[in-house]
Amino acid sequence: LFSYGLPPSNKMVFLPSRGILVPLLIGLIAIYIRYITHQVLMDTKYYQLWNNEEWHIDQFSRPSFPIRFINAHHHGSTSSNSIVLSLMRKLVVNPALDKVVTLMEQADTENIVPKILCNPDARSNLSKRVEEFYTDIQNSQSLTYMGKVLLYATSYMSLTNHYGLLTLGMKEEVQRQTVEAPVFIASLPRTGSTILHRTMSLDTTRFRNFDLADMVVPLPKPIPRWDKEGRHEKAKEADGLINSIKLIYPGQLECLETMHGFRPSEADEDLGWYDTGLGHPYMDPLMKLYPEYRQKEEKVQGVSDGTIESKDVARYRYAWLAMIMKVYQYTDEVEWNERKQNEGRAFLRQHARPSMDLPWLMKDPNHSAYLPELLEEFPDAKLIFTHRNPGEIIPSLAKLFVVFTAPDVIPGAVGSSAKEWGEETVKRMNHYSGGLVDFTMAQNNESSLYSFPSSGTSRIDLSFVDVRRDVQGAIGKIYEQLYPDQPLTSNKATRAFKKYLEQNEREKHGNQRRSLEDFHLSKEDVAFREYNDMFLN
Repeated sequence: LFSYGLPPSNKMVFLPSRGILVPLLIGLIAIYIRYITHQVLMDTKYYQLWNNEEWHIDQFSRPSFPIRFINAHHHGSTSSNSIVLSLMRKLVVNPALDKVVTLMEQADTENIVPKILCNPDARSNLSKRVEEFYTDIQNSQSLTYMGKVLLYATSYMSLTNHYGLLTLGMKEEVQRQTVEAPVFIASLPRTGSTILHRTMSLDTTRFRNFDLADMVVPLPKPIPRWDKEGRHEKAKEADGLINSIKLIYPGQLECLETMHGFRPSEADEDLGWYDTGLGHPYMDPLMKLYPEYRQKEEKVQGVSDGTIESKDVARYRYAWLAMIMKVYQYTDEVEWNERKQNEGRAFLRQHARPSMDLPWLMKDPNHSAYLPELLEEFPDAKLIFTHRNPGEIIPSLAKLFVVFTAPDVIPGAVGSSAKEWGEETVKRMNHYSGGLVDFTMAQNNESSLYSFPSSGTSRIDLSFVDVRRDVQGAIGKIYEQLYPDQPLTSNKATRAFKKYLEQNEREKHGNQRRSLEDFHLSKEDVAFREYNDMFLN
């Protein structure tokens, strides 16, 4: 175009005129857009084919067209992804990490928060985990370009929240708080524990709890448990943030609702707080990055090496959870006194004085693998277990994993097939059920308060069948055994239970098809005889 083959000695260069250059550039851009659009359409067809053959997701959702366009543009390119992630690491994540580590050093020097949260080991392990999270994302062969970018961005959010929450926890008045007799629903996943937890949390004269909104937007300051208006506004703020997901993943929230609803104003699992403590999401490395995670076999052996599923990290997580509880207990008291003083009788007319010593009602299936570590931090805890045959749990749990990860996974990549997800879910169930079996055997040998079967006030075991059939009846049994000296369900709580259960009937939002065969598993693969013999037979 520029020399037209003229001899090198000729100094004249022929440049295309503006009349030629502009159409040329427009034509090149049009060709590029057409090519990428074609790739997006082909990609969509391939995803649908993979879903039909492997995932079988009803209401299958895909990222928005701009996200798919970007993914198609970078498909197969590792250099561009590495550049973006490296820039994020240098300009965003590492400065946030340095800020958190500096604050941890200050906390260690001031000797206010528990040493496990800020000592040199804690600082070193936090830095290692954040760096490992980055490395695993970089090395992932299964995540899309934007899947990697968006996942790594969560590390910055976690570190930012860590800094703010640790700052709140570094008050002597906070650390003087005591967490008494918290209640933990520590069942295996997919055993009716969510509906049980969310229903029980409505009994606000007996328990206090964390909503999903508290974990999604914990800052700039916590909201008191008694402040209904404040919690409503916090839920609206979190709802806006969660709904922004629809711009990136239209239809994904509705699809997830068929398995597990994310509702800002309702009680949710404790693992949201682990994200703020660890410097990155807790469950995402176990789902979206599980192929990389499984390559490091020492991580799943319970070794004390600071990795995410080690018992040392479990102790750290529970110490962090206890600090969060204390922060909110302190907030309950201080906010009440300040508003009573500032607003006077008008405030008292609208707000009855709340009980400041209500126990926390918590829930997370991961507790089942770390019950000794849980009781180290909360020695007077009350434990609730709902039991279900793991052979029925596994296809449901595997389908949840698939639904949650599918929008960011490349079909056909390592770890994306139904067979691989079946194998991974069996490993995860062994982790959960093995922890619960080992804990119970040890407690039985010691004839402790947590022995099974239990008729005491520290532990109760229920069947999934009974919970599913009658949630209110199951709650009545829990109250009767764990709180024999307290009145049974109040009329106000009973009405709240009934209304909530009517609004959240089972499978109201649909239900994903799943079976062992879908994940290439047989009944023998999911026998779990030791667990079934102990709790179900």
